[in-house]
Amino acid sequence: MKRNDFLVLAAGLLVGAGLAVFIYFVLDIGKKDDGNVEEITGVNLPESASVGSSAPDFELVNLENETVRLSELQGKIVVLNFWATWCEPCKIEMPFFEQLHQNKSDNFEILGINFDEPPPQVQQFVDEYNLHFPILLDPGGNIQKLYRVRGYPTTLIVDNNGIIRYHHIGLITEEQLDHYLVEMGAFE
Repeated sequence: MKRNDFLVLAAGLLVGAGLAVFIYFVLDIGKKDDGNVEEITGVNLPESASVGSSAPDFELVNLENETVRLSELQGKIVVLNFWATWCEPCKIEMPFFEQLHQNKSDNFEILGINFDEPPPQVQQFVDEYNLHFPILLDPGGNIQKLYRVRGYPTTLIVDNNGIIRYHHIGLITEEQLDHYLVEMGAFE
């Protein structure tokens, strides 16, 4: 093997090893999720916030400073959309959620849960996109942590018995959202 070939191979191995270490430690790929969630005041902690498990109950305030509690919506299908004002895919989704809210039946509710942004910034976004469905504020991102949100947007759909049925990470299309809700009987 020529010296230059050896140097290229060695450099490639070093870069690959460095990338593997970065992915493993920095991006949490190597960390085992043992189901433990740090204690969050005013929140019932579940063993897991995954598909098939009970949705963790929470209580947040909306932009009008009214309290909304997930458990009070039991009996309805609930769409939980975790988002942020800086999230470009979130901006694309918002009209879908608003249209769904405008045409919704009594069988389901949409809750937009904003990630730890100041209320005036969130209100400006709500005004710009002319949103009327409940927008909840999550100071400190505690509910995002509870639901193990890893990216924005993330949408979870909870059935009328409080069980998480769908967990969609990334941009959700209008067709996907309609499909999930039809499967759950939201439009009966």
